[in-house]
Amino acid sequence: MRKLVVHVPHASTYIPEDAWPEFLVARQLVEDEAFTSADLDTDLMARQAWLGAEIVEAAVSRIVVDVERYDDDGQEEMAEVGRGAIYTHDHRQVRIRKNLPQSRRAELLAAYYAPHWSRLRKVAQGATLVDLHTYPKEPWSIERHTGRARPEIDIGFTDGLASVEWIVALTDHFSAAGYEVGHNSPYSGVIDAGARQAVMIEIRRDVVGTPGDNPKWLRLISALKTMPIHY
Repeated sequence: MRKLVVHVPHASTYIPEDAWPEFLVARQLVEDEAFTSADLDTDLMARQAWLGAEIVEAAVSRIVVDVERYDDDGQEEMAEVGRGAIYTHDHRQVRIRKNLPQSRRAELLAAYYAPHWSRLRKVAQGATLVDLHTYPKEPWSIERHTGRARPEIDIGFTDGLASVEWIVALTDHFSAAGYEVGHNSPYSGVIDAGARQAVMIEIRRDVVGTPGDNPKWLRLISALKTMPIHY
């Protein structure tokens, strides 16, 4: 059986002390944005659903460094709204952080972005990769494609990184579990970390539930735990 790697890039709400002086708004507002922007509990979700998986998590909140953006703003469409690898704006398009000098940007990328990708690429070689996310039911103003459908589960894939058979099997599986399933909507594609096959699983936040004995949570964990992995 091939190794399973689960990528959890947006679960953290941690903001390191040396990043605090960069923010322009009150500490509580920064913490609120870190909480709102996080894909909360996806780390716990991964651990409960896939007991034997290698889980790769980001070390800091995405509002400090977003490891799933291109590190080159010229390639990253979200950089146009202050949400590239280094965020300057919140999810409502309000500026919350200074423009950083290139030296500080390079320092942050070296501290958090480069090590994350180094580990992810290392463990993904020859493995099956699941890129795990959640997203709100209603689009944020910061989003670039607000008109797209927002199904309960979005299966994101990129040609050449996932077989058609696997996408069909995943679609059938989640549909049989009672979820509304979409493809590449509202978010599309999957990161290329060198895995044998890779897929993005985006779960709409209103169907996640609260960790523990909550029926929504238990239903979701069961569906993830039994989803087809090795194709």
